[in-house]
Amino acid sequence: MLNKRLLDLKESALRALEEYLDVGKNESVLLLYDSYTREIADGFYLAAKDNGTDMTSLEIKPTGGHGREPEDDIAKQMRKYDVVIAPTRYSLTHTKASIEARKSGARVATLPGIDFEVFTTGMRTSPSILEASGEIWCDVLDGRHEIQVTSEAGTDLRFKIGDYPIHDDNGLIHESGTYGNLPAGEAFVAPDIGSANGTVIIDGSISGLPWDRKTPSAKIILKDGVISSFEGERAQSLKNLLNPYGSKALVLAEFGIGTNPDLQLTGNLLGDEKVKGTIHFAFGNNTAMGGDNYVQVHIDCLVISPDILLESRHVMQRGKCLIDK
Repeated sequence: MLNKRLLDLKESALRALEEYLDVGKNESVLLLYDSYTREIADGFYLAAKDNGTDMTSLEIKPTGGHGREPEDDIAKQMRKYDVVIAPTRYSLTHTKASIEARKSGARVATLPGIDFEVFTTGMRTSPSILEASGEIWCDVLDGRHEIQVTSEAGTDLRFKIGDYPIHDDNGLIHESGTYGNLPAGEAFVAPDIGSANGTVIIDGSISGLPWDRKTPSAKIILKDGVISSFEGERAQSLKNLLNPYGSKALVLAEFGIGTNPDLQLTGNLLGDEKVKGTIHFAFGNNTAMGGDNYVQVHIDCLVISPDILLESRHVMQRGKCLIDK
């Protein structure tokens, strides 16, 4: 008899297979996991056994960093399946391996850094709710705009969007070649290259670094779309994550807005960046989302309770959406 923890994991995995990914009876599924995510893999194994999904499980070596490519044989395997699910410690989202799998027709769901709490809490949300919230933001952000993000903590960054497409990560990964995170819940876009200038105070989590409410903030300065200065001990930790990959790692790659009402801040970036009322900036690779900056790293950084101004229009205030539904 399964214990409650395994039952909860199986329930979330079943929702992933049936509602978010809509896996058909004749479709093949590849599950990639590593030594850090075996418990999540167990949940998917039980779910697949329960509903008859044709699933192959492969334990891979941790890649060692968000956005690093998996081994060549794993990349080849990813191109052979209808659906690829990747609960791994480090993100495979922004990799050539995932992009090529999608080009081959696979639907790809990535769960970087997933843990029990984020998986079982975040997967409660109906994708229809996330779709509705995401559409609101995608409609507002569509077109060419200058955006200003501020916060009481001291963030004051201006940048432009319009050169790259807006994405709604609502979890509905039903069409061939599509992708997303699970749990889902964000609208995101690659900012125009070279357009970002100002200050970001990262008072929330950072990919790959521990965080709680007592963690000091990190201050970074951007000039012409690239980080020009890291200030404070936590900012130096961010610098240490990015610097090994060269100048392309310092490029502002993503601006995202959380839309998931069920998730709360826990220090796990996968869940934190989806929390409704937060925004995040990412640095490094953005080719998977339609950008032009390829580098084997992608680091997300969270800003809590921000204000967002679209030209002169106030669309978010202290984390509260001001857009008329």
